[in-house]
Amino acid sequence: MTRPACLLLLPAALLAACSDYELGGMAKPAVDGDDTGGLEPEPEPEPEPDPQPAAELSESELDLGIICGFGASDVELRSVGEAPLTVLEVEVPAGWYANHAPLPATLEPGEALVVTVSGSGAGSVFFRTDDPARPEIELPVTAALDGPPTVQITAPVDLSVLDVGATTPVTATVTDDRDDPAEVVLSWASDVDGAVFTGNPDSAGLARFEWNGTAATPGDHSLTVTATDTCGNTATDTIGFCQNAGYDSETLDLTTWNFEGTARYDGGNGWVELTAPTGNAVGTAFQTAATASSDNIQIEFSFYVSGGSGADGISLTALDQTRMSGFLGGAGGGIGYYGLPGWSIEVDTWYNGEHNDPTPDDHVSVHIDGNVNSYQAWAALPEMEDGAWHTMAVNVTGTWMTVDIDGVRYIDQSVPALAAFPAYVGFTAATGGATNYHLIDALVVEEFVCEG
Repeated sequence: MTRPACLLLLPAALLAACSDYELGGMAKPAVDGDDTGGLEPEPEPEPEPDPQPAAELSESELDLGIICGFGASDVELRSVGEAPLTVLEVEVPAGWYANHAPLPATLEPGEALVVTVSGSGAGSVFFRTDDPARPEIELPVTAALDGPPTVQITAPVDLSVLDVGATTPVTATVTDDRDDPAEVVLSWASDVDGAVFTGNPDSAGLARFEWNGTAATPGDHSLTVTATDTCGNTATDTIGFCQNAGYDSETLDLTTWNFEGTARYDGGNGWVELTAPTGNAVGTAFQTAATASSDNIQIEFSFYVSGGSGADGISLTALDQTRMSGFLGGAGGGIGYYGLPGWSIEVDTWYNGEHNDPTPDDHVSVHIDGNVNSYQAWAALPEMEDGAWHTMAVNVTGTWMTVDIDGVRYIDQSVPALAAFPAYVGFTAATGGATNYHLIDALVVEEFVCEG
């Protein structure tokens, strides 16, 4: 057991001394001037900090996208502190511009400075203020300058040879980094014929127009397409092709046809009538707007030899323009071409005996200089007087001739008597005691001025 510091039975004087010496845990007497009763004083409160300005941008970065020239966008620098904010400076990249109120400017809390930033390229805009925590704020900016479109001609193939008498689709594909392809303008031009078409692709970037082979100048062409976007940027593509010469009867002025005898143009039906089903009639129709080379030519047309009692036939004739004296040949078995210089291909539907015709059947045969009694080549045909339209395709290259009727080749051989001359292409027909309608439609004449 621990002994107590003092016993309670000690005299008072010793007790006082004992207390004064050994009761150290007791409170000391107050010191003069100390009124705290011996307790530690409470600390003074910290003073309130002064109100500070603060700045905040409405954007963390600025991308103007693909622009045409200069792009522009607004940015807000807002005062978000408890004290007014002073905007000291706005610095933009070289070549960029910033439009704003005069600086320095003081913004009360909640107010904003609107800055219009414009330019192209990439860099940073710096905003400098008296915000003690962030005196400079960097804003990255980008703007890509619009590039030219892309354009590629996809048809016809480069170095093609185009036929006459039909339209040829010309197609291209277009893209642009900023515009809808349908907003890009395409201008097509030939180095020979000049501007030929202007239009727009569709929204998928597909463009098309029809090249008119009949109206085009024969020979070599360079066809260029120029694509222009809404910014005025351009791109081009070019192909080369050769346009064969010739014409299409649908595009010819009637004044360029020479009609003789009973021949006429039937405007109601859009075809040439060489004869009606009347006896002893003869009619010829030649296109005289242009000549074609007789030994380098392709001719296609439709014909009708029916509607009467069955005679005599038609001919396709290349009339020698240098030796001709007229357009009308003999009637009946002369089938309208008898005596005409040049070459003729007849479809004979009446048998005039073995001295005139090689077969009693309908037949096709080749004749020189209107000599109906001497054929250079021939082939029997199925019945042509069947009330139907038939087609003929003739190709002459040098002395080689092919003749197709309704898609069947009947003549494919050399004809040595063929000569080269400038030819008027046309048709003849005749009747005798027996009759027929002799009609011609859908004529296409093509002269091979292109290689290949």
